Amino acid sequence: MQRQILAGSIHQVLFAVTSAVCLTFCSNTQAQEATAAPNASQASAEKNAGQDANKEQKPAKDVTQLNAVSVTGQLASIRRAQAIKQDSVGVVDAVSAEEAGKFPDQNVADALQRVPGVAVDRSGGESSQITVRGFGPDFVNVLLNGRTMATDASDRAFNFDVLPSQLISTAAIQKTASADVAEGGIGGTVNIITARPLDTKGFHASASVAGVNDSLSVSPSGKVTPRASMLISNTNADGTFGWLIAGMYDKRDHREQSVDAQGWITGLNYSKINPAYTNIALPQTLAGSVYEQTRTRRGLSGAIDWRPTQDLTVKLDTMFSNYKVDSKYHGFGSYMNTGDVKSITADPNGTALSFTRGNTGVLANDYIEQSAPRNAYNLQTGLNLAYKINDSTTIDWDTAVSRAWNKESANSYFFVVGTRNVGVSPTWVNNGSSQLPSYSNLISTTDTSDLRAHCCSVGGQEPNVSDKILQSKLHLSKSFNEGTLAGLDFGIEGTDRTKTLVSWVTPNSLLCGEYCGYVASIPADAIGAHVFNAGNLANGVSPGFPTQWLTYDVNKLLAYLASPAAYNQLPNPAAFAAALAANGGSFAARQDPNTYSRINERTKSAYGKANFQGTIMSKPWTLEVGLRYTETDTTSRAYSVPLEAITVNPNDTSNSIPSYGSLAPISATGSYRNWLPSANFKLNLRDDIIFRTALSKTVTRPDLSNLSAATSYNFRPQTQGVTKGNAELLPYGSKNFDMGLEWYINDASYVAIDGFYKKVSNFNTLVTTKTTILGFPFDLTQPVNLNSATIKGEEVTFNYQFTRLPAPFDGLGVAANYTHVTSNASISPSIIAKAGKFAVPGIGDSANLSGYYEKGPIQLRLAYNWRDKYLSTISGDESQPTTVKAYGQLDLSASYKLMDNVSVFFDATNITREKIFRYQVYTNRPTYAEVDGRTLSAGIRASW
Repeated sequence: MQRQILAGSIHQVLFAVTSAVCLTFCSNTQAQEATAAPNASQASAEKNAGQDANKEQKPAKDVTQLNAVSVTGQLASIRRAQAIKQDSVGVVDAVSAEEAGKFPDQNVADALQRVPGVAVDRSGGESSQITVRGFGPDFVNVLLNGRTMATDASDRAFNFDVLPSQLISTAAIQKTASADVAEGGIGGTVNIITARPLDTKGFHASASVAGVNDSLSVSPSGKVTPRASMLISNTNADGTFGWLIAGMYDKRDHREQSVDAQGWITGLNYSKINPAYTNIALPQTLAGSVYEQTRTRRGLSGAIDWRPTQDLTVKLDTMFSNYKVDSKYHGFGSYMNTGDVKSITADPNGTALSFTRGNTGVLANDYIEQSAPRNAYNLQTGLNLAYKINDSTTIDWDTAVSRAWNKESANSYFFVVGTRNVGVSPTWVNNGSSQLPSYSNLISTTDTSDLRAHCCSVGGQEPNVSDKILQSKLHLSKSFNEGTLAGLDFGIEGTDRTKTLVSWVTPNSLLCGEYCGYVASIPADAIGAHVFNAGNLANGVSPGFPTQWLTYDVNKLLAYLASPAAYNQLPNPAAFAAALAANGGSFAARQDPNTYSRINERTKSAYGKANFQGTIMSKPWTLEVGLRYTETDTTSRAYSVPLEAITVNPNDTSNSIPSYGSLAPISATGSYRNWLPSANFKLNLRDDIIFRTALSKTVTRPDLSNLSAATSYNFRPQTQGVTKGNAELLPYGSKNFDMGLEWYINDASYVAIDGFYKKVSNFNTLVTTKTTILGFPFDLTQPVNLNSATIKGEEVTFNYQFTRLPAPFDGLGVAANYTHVTSNASISPSIIAKAGKFAVPGIGDSANLSGYYEKGPIQLRLAYNWRDKYLSTISGDESQPTTVKAYGQLDLSASYKLMDNVSVFFDATNITREKIFRYQVYTNRPTYAEVDGRTLSAGIRASW
């Protein structure tokens, strides 16, 4: 009880520190949420393990020690990363702060993509989440200074785009398990380490300022925005006290083009047109868009190191980061209605090749305005107390608070104003595997003479997310100077995590419930309608797609729709006026109880690990063996809102209007226990050749969103869906085997071959079955523990510095790696779609190739990052398997040292302006294409 009270008090102190950071940057509402202290009785927490990884990242080799304070060149960072790998017992790869800082990397995920076995998911011109050895973001455990990081994502996946690379010292990926590393990362565990004051002596400062240009065009265009970072640290003369503070600010104006089919509807019967056409696939829509975004990232980190006595060390650190995306989406869409197809051709797979729609005006020119803003915050504050009992025994206690949230649901919107294609017969053409489809024979996309209201709502684009983690760890280590037993580690840990999700949306009886179906005409001047110049979406994306269409002022549209001039055109204007008045006279979003979900997860863990060392025929070896025991208990809370009626909208037969009953709170629980053994073995065959092998059992807990007790609906009469969670899901379990051989040629050159094998069970598989609700067909999607799979692969790494070449070529170097991953569940998406088979998303090869030059004042690096095609989801839009095509990106970084402590630099990302491309089942069913352009930055760095 005393320990719980003490832990609760410490957590309250940490919340106070976290709140002080937040109050500096956050809005009043967000700051109030951040300062809400937890119940002291719930203060059992976990400082996520990574302790061993932290120790390993202090290499015994005499290499240059890099952090954000002392920058000595990219070659020194390569040496440090190599030393971390060489000195570890398990399989570990890393990047250093200098490497991340010198690369054109906007966030930590962009830096980690250089690591063997790591691939990234891209969005908005940068990386957002990572995959390790073919395992997706949910299978990657992410730590900050050895502690679990909260995330603003709705699941367990960590959104790296919120974390600025300028604030980190080292990012290490531990690919083999160790008993003292918290469970959760079947793919791997990423430990992000910030700089510590006592890593260097005396006063240090560094700063950089740059201008950033993000452009879709071949040459730079648009505004130049600022990017800046700074770091200051100081220690006293005897090295017993030090402080550090670092900050950064980054603003980027981003313009993005995309074309989206929103999935392919399958199983359509057109036997009346052609008797063979009984199972045809058509796209849900064809929507082209231009995103105009301002992406602002800011961060602040601080640390204090204090050694009040020779035996006691106190460490306090905190990090705040904020990533804000203000976005506007200007779109043009042609929504599918399967009932008005008059003629059609298809290939043997049932994929439509062309079709013509009737001239009845069912198809409309939809002018879409959308915004899904993001304002993501991450905070973590931790305290570590380490006491040296004697020369061989240390006990330490680590406790931390981590929070993340994004609460912009009510500020999003989605609106459609359209004009029906009356008197024409629109023709659709499938443009094959390299481009999205296109329409022709549409009415003018710039005609304002017959605009009509269609849909949809304020809010509802993304849920509000709040994630809070309290964690604590008590650790005891004992070393031995004689004998084979070199050390013992014991520890106990606890976490208390709560993830809350809820969406805000306009009540359904307003807007789409009444206006959907183009029943109300809109004067163009009432909404400020004008022509939008979209640019050439046809360039490699969708041939013939319009380059201009109409746009309008959303606030003026809302004002007009709330006026009698608009709602008096509705079938029942009095009822609409009453509903509008009941909502406060506006279309303001309200919290939707159907979407509310709160999941509380408590874990308790205990572990023991022994380190043995010796020699075999004069060859040094190290063996780490350990056992970890963990208990997990989950409680999922939501509201039951029974569906009482479904009515097809008479004005828009492609949509339905639901009616719900009374609210009632519901909850569900789940629990499980796991024993997790691990062993890592390292043998120095020679001073420069290392053999490694490892055995372990690991788990990844179920996706938090899959544990939700909430039920959500999608109402489209032809493709209606209902989604439910499952609080009784068991974790994924994996039995792992690793083996590798490494040859260290010199401090900056090595060759490594690593093989891995993972037998994974209890896959949380989303299963979709057909059901009937209130007489309507629905696709019921629910997660279950269903399948197992074997994933195996090889990693090959070659880093070499050409020191033996004559000057000035002795500054050249190359770094290359290739990862090959396969699975016995890596089957064709066509088989998955037809037979309901199972496959592991994310499986695919990846590679990196970079050449660098460092000589005198010059540093250059040209890097190419490639990821082969991979299955992104088994059940995407329209419940169809979705595959991302292979993607390769070329980046450049360069710097020139003007003097010892001042240099200028230039960075360029995505030089060749590669596109993101997705398809469903067959390559000629493309579903999405995105063009992001390139980002250029140039600036100056200085250090003192």
